[in-house]
Amino acid sequence: MNIRRVPIALRLFLTVLLTTLLITTVSLGVLHWNMQRNFTQYVADVEMQKLDGLIGNLADVYDVYHDWGNAIQAQILQIEGQAGPDDYDRLSRWWLRRQYDIALQQRYFKEHSLVAAGAAMNASSEALNADKTEDLKFIEKNLPTAFQPFDGLKFPLSSNQNVFRPIDPKDAKKGERPPVNQANPNGKKQFIQMPDRLGLSSRLSLYDAKHQFVVGEPTDEQISYRPIIVKNQVVGYLGLKPVLDQDDAISINFFSNQKRYLLLVYGLSILASLLVSLLLATYFKTPIQRLLNGTRELTKGNYQHQVTVNRNDELGDLSNELNQLAVILDQHETSRRQWVADTSHELKTPLAVLQAQIEAMQDGIRKPTPEHFASMLGQVNSLKKLTKDLADLAQAEAQQLQCYMTEMNPWETILQEMENFKPKFDQAGLSVSAEGQGAVLQLDIDRFKQIMVNLLGNSIRYTEKGGQVHVHSEQTASHWTVYVDDSPYSLSDAQLARLGERFYRVDDSRTRATGGTGLGLALSVKMAKAMGGELSFDHSPLGGLRCKLTFPKQMKH
Repeated sequence: MNIRRVPIALRLFLTVLLTTLLITTVSLGVLHWNMQRNFTQYVADVEMQKLDGLIGNLADVYDVYHDWGNAIQAQILQIEGQAGPDDYDRLSRWWLRRQYDIALQQRYFKEHSLVAAGAAMNASSEALNADKTEDLKFIEKNLPTAFQPFDGLKFPLSSNQNVFRPIDPKDAKKGERPPVNQANPNGKKQFIQMPDRLGLSSRLSLYDAKHQFVVGEPTDEQISYRPIIVKNQVVGYLGLKPVLDQDDAISINFFSNQKRYLLLVYGLSILASLLVSLLLATYFKTPIQRLLNGTRELTKGNYQHQVTVNRNDELGDLSNELNQLAVILDQHETSRRQWVADTSHELKTPLAVLQAQIEAMQDGIRKPTPEHFASMLGQVNSLKKLTKDLADLAQAEAQQLQCYMTEMNPWETILQEMENFKPKFDQAGLSVSAEGQGAVLQLDIDRFKQIMVNLLGNSIRYTEKGGQVHVHSEQTASHWTVYVDDSPYSLSDAQLARLGERFYRVDDSRTRATGGTGLGLALSVKMAKAMGGELSFDHSPLGGLRCKLTFPKQMKH
């Protein structure tokens, strides 16, 4: 079954776009739903903030009478005089409205200073008359000439207080307002009803501390409450019926406008997310495509191809690592080709010699004498040693070189090998010296001997006649080290840096004559590392090469 391939840039584009759309859709949907659900309550809460003065007055009333029923009854009697049951029911419904008018007048005179109020009462001030509000004109018309600031009703009422009688609903429809301080035939106090443009008074209701209805406009709808507090104790609640409903025309029109705005925001959000997603996908697609092309070039064997991604993020790091990998692969490929060329060259020389000797015997040019067979055997031994070194080096590079560790004294092995090399030193005309002390180390005896044979043999090949070879050791609490120093032939820094490479020979003609293959030092480095040690090279104080072989005293296996 073929599965359709979706590019990573398209996935990134769709992911960002769909995520933005989901978040925008949910956010705007929740906003619209929450607005519809709580808008009416919010308007009521805002209106409730305008009733702080009324709440304060109600708290003062309760503080005098300590009961809502007593307060209402006492105030009705003080304002209206004796009232019958029918009058009491009617007046109790007006009681909360009267408290609202008192608070409204208190707030008005608090907001207008006495100077401004006096100036407003001066008919000769034309400039101020032009700015009078409808409320101020109404009060000027109905308040007595000897005006005093109105502080609200004081309970219990005194006989000299200005008290205003309620306006009759019929007169209110006609726009008529009752005169002030006119005597009532029944001896009742008079009351002026303040303009209520917000319609708050018709939606007010009073509840006791247990949320039981006391007076006002009862309703089954959800209303807003504000507590009435006396001496840090809640004694009642002032309720306000919401002026708006989700289904009325004003609310529907408001929510319709809001929905249009939300849809506009939603459309702009989609457009912006589409643009951002496209730019983001393109921003990531370009370097990813370059990295993909770079890996394709590597699979084709083009190890010199470099990827250019100028970014300071993970993709930039990946491009740098890919370029570094290309360099390493190119080096390995070059090394492999050199390995094949050098190996074939090293094998070709002894094989050519053997072939020439055998063909000479076949043609009768050379006779099969013991000397000729010994020469041929030498070529075979060279081939055998070369193939063994190649096998060991391949195992070492694959980290598969077997080492059989045992306790030994390396210095004793060194002295023994130097004794074995004495005839060769004498033949080369070299003076040899040794000084040092041993230590008990965990090493592979055969591998260690092979290393020392390679180092001593290298000194014989590259030290000029009459030179000297000095072997000495030193040790610390944690390591034991042996140095093999020889005199000129000297090496340059460039030659010194290449020592240990496969088939590398400082002087090819010199080592050809002595049988060197260029694998001895490379193999010695690998074997030292396999045994936990280190073989390094430096300039010798004697003027030639210094070989430094170091092993730790305690090995863990």
